Amino acid sequence: MTRQEQVNSREKSLSENIVIITLVACLMSVFIYYFFKQEDNFTKANFTAAASTFASRVTAIRAQWFMENQPQIVNVKKEGLKIAVNDKGWVDFQGAQGNCIKVWRAVMKTELTFMNNPVAVLELMQTSPTSQRRCRFQLASGEYFDYALQTGMVSNISIAK
Repeated sequence: MTRQEQVNSREKSLSENIVIITLVACLMSVFIYYFFKQEDNFTKANFTAAASTFASRVTAIRAQWFMENQPQIVNVKKEGLKIAVNDKGWVDFQGAQGNCIKVWRAVMKTELTFMNNPVAVLELMQTSPTSQRRCRFQLASGEYFDYALQTGMVSNISIAK
């Protein structure tokens, strides 16, 4: 192979490498674009799943309350937790300051975060037609669900648009 052929061969492989790198960079940018475009959908789906998990754990705690002859505090032996319940067996730290925060921590077994996002907690009081207390767990993006302390219902699962 002559010197000129070697130079041409190197130039050809250099240009091929540049084309391949450019193509890979374009494909990566398309992937990143669609990933971030769908990130909100991931959060919404996971928060809906978190609400379902919350509801099933509350129901499991109430079932244990029934099995233990309806005490005021349910001992979850697997996790070593003592969870306060109301007279109907639903998780409720009645009269305690930060009741809804304690409910979240007891049921979800985590701090007030979800996918590295803080969870805002509100205690709502509805007086008509009957007096009802609810906890609302909400993300900054607008997704939330409510937990009715007297009935144990997890409802109003709302997904921001």
